[in-house]
Amino acid sequence: MKLNNTLKTLFLSLFMSIGVINADEDVQEVVVISSKYPVPLEEVVGSVDSISLDDMETRMVSDLSDMLDKTIGVSVSKRNVSGRAYNDGISIRGLGGKRVNILIDGIRVADAYTGYGRDVVDVDLLKRVEILKGPSSALYGSDGLAGAVSYITKDPSDFAEFGENFFSVNTSYDEDNEQTKVGFIAARAGERLESMIQVTGRELSQLELHDDASLELDPFDGEQSSVLAKFKFSLSESVGLTLVLDSQEFEGDYIFNSQAGMSYFPQVTSTSNVLGVDDGNRDRGTLALDFSNKTRLFDNGSLRFYAQETDQKQITTRSKQIFGAGPPTMVNAYRDYQFNQEIDGFSADFFKTINNNGRLHNIVYGIEIENIDVQRPRIRYETNLMTGAVNTFLGGEYYPNKTIPDTEIERQSFFFNDRLELNDKTTLVFGARYDGYELTPVPDDLFYANAQSTNQLYFIDDSEVSMKFGFLRDLSDQVSFYAQYAEGFRAPDFQSANLSFTNLAFRYAVGTSPGLEPEESEGYEFGFKGTTENVSWTLSIYDNDYENFIDTYIKGRNQQGITLYEYGNLDEVEIKGVEFEMNADISDNLSASFGFSIPDGTKNDEQLVSIDPEEAILGLAWNSNSGKLKLSGYANFTAGSHDNLPPSCGRGGCNPLLTLSGLTTYDLYGSYQISQNLKLRFAIRNLSDESYWNWASVQGKSANDSSLDLFMEPGRNMSMGLKYDF
Repeated sequence: MKLNNTLKTLFLSLFMSIGVINADEDVQEVVVISSKYPVPLEEVVGSVDSISLDDMETRMVSDLSDMLDKTIGVSVSKRNVSGRAYNDGISIRGLGGKRVNILIDGIRVADAYTGYGRDVVDVDLLKRVEILKGPSSALYGSDGLAGAVSYITKDPSDFAEFGENFFSVNTSYDEDNEQTKVGFIAARAGERLESMIQVTGRELSQLELHDDASLELDPFDGEQSSVLAKFKFSLSESVGLTLVLDSQEFEGDYIFNSQAGMSYFPQVTSTSNVLGVDDGNRDRGTLALDFSNKTRLFDNGSLRFYAQETDQKQITTRSKQIFGAGPPTMVNAYRDYQFNQEIDGFSADFFKTINNNGRLHNIVYGIEIENIDVQRPRIRYETNLMTGAVNTFLGGEYYPNKTIPDTEIERQSFFFNDRLELNDKTTLVFGARYDGYELTPVPDDLFYANAQSTNQLYFIDDSEVSMKFGFLRDLSDQVSFYAQYAEGFRAPDFQSANLSFTNLAFRYAVGTSPGLEPEESEGYEFGFKGTTENVSWTLSIYDNDYENFIDTYIKGRNQQGITLYEYGNLDEVEIKGVEFEMNADISDNLSASFGFSIPDGTKNDEQLVSIDPEEAILGLAWNSNSGKLKLSGYANFTAGSHDNLPPSCGRGGCNPLLTLSGLTTYDLYGSYQISQNLKLRFAIRNLSDESYWNWASVQGKSANDSSLDLFMEPGRNMSMGLKYDF
């Protein structure tokens, strides 16, 4: 389905008006993610988007979905039917999950078991987010098939000027999940020391569905808190030391009414009082040494030592009555699934500029070393309230157990990137990265208690070399052409390599997967960039090929009739499309933005379900002459879902997939500077109260899925906030 005529006309009228728009100044936006050093956005080879602190504050961003919903080619799945996750992951051009690199201050974010995942970050900690579209492994290593997202946290200098103290308090309320937020920032900029601390606390509940929804989400109450502390020491004019500490914590309490009721397999059972508790935290510490002493090998550089830890517990309890020949048996059931990951790492980045007879080399190179330990134990038991007996053999499994052995992972890498300015019109980019990857399972008794499907474990000792080539040519003072080839890969992780268990109750088993190959991608992209005093725009055409996708398949059945599943390199995927983005200053008070995406993709020659529908976003922003009042609005055009979607197939057979019609939604944002120190902000989302689904949240679901209404987006909803700077 193509963009409709209205959108085409709108795009053409905006594009034709570029030459008559006036503005007073040209502000260059600089990004780091494409080269690991600052490059003006209009000079980047490839597709990069940047979201600033001002953008986030203007749109009252409270989570990833809010933050990325105005970024062309990027989407976020907001929830699952169990209610235990608000975000299922960031998708770039149709691929998401662990196929997207997620970084915070240049460091790979730790994994997670479920729910409060690696993509989740308290957006209040951030001053900028950069998104690299297309394979990113030449700079960032494994998981860079689809792209990379870089979270950049706030600095003391963002708030406090030299010799001054800064203190700010902010509070907000979001109607869609009854979220209340309170936070503060304190910063100080001294002669030798810059420091800041930020603390944010949130209370929230389940997301509100549209009034047209026939179902209700299970009740939920949650708390989130985050702390960011930064200390920057100036040891000399050329040497600085930075200490960063941040902690993010989440706790959620659930009442799973949807899981209560009668069941008939393997026994007739009445279930009630299904309660859940999720408890997760992520802690990070970084010590960085930055220096600018020029030598033959570098002009400046950075050394970083860091440690991260993720701890998660997902607890579920339920009351059960089990019916048999005699009186019903009263049982309390307890389940606790845990995840722990510890990461210790070191990285060194070096920067060098070389002028070779007028040819300017901007070089960055470095090393990364990382050691990772992963544990994922599971505890489960049922207590007979009549006899006091405790049963640990449940669902055909013995508990406690581990379906994945404790795993040690070691990564070593070296990268090199050269941005060569041949002359004032032509730039070449070359990048290469070597990644060594070792995965060592460390099984214990808990793993072997349930690993009945196979005793063979997969040890990985492998390496990958990822390349990138780019070309940028100025066709005129205002228009340039670029082309890029980039590679990406994703090494098999601890789950796909060594997940192993047998479930006798449901007659299936999952075995370890020796011989898995890394997933690989090749990305081709070319396009045009235009920049004037008042307008910047980018037109991108891309074609990405992926192979060796890792997925589960049925290997066969054993002599006991148990179905055997295994991970394998099964799928080949091609994703291609066109993207356009433009920002323009129409006058001193009025600016506009416009973008569209026309993506398409196939998986093993069938339509790829994860591809978002075609979309276009039009934004207008207005400031009063005094600067006190600011208003901005967005029209979000989404086409219907792609045609020829393959059916959804499971144990019960195959059913046609859900398809969606096109729609338009509107969002309005505003702020008013009440006084010099006090600012009021507001947001009204889904202004026209449309009843709709977000494709990223429902893609892959069958058309007759009885739970679809649980994924419906909220109706018209409002957010308000106050910020006071002392």
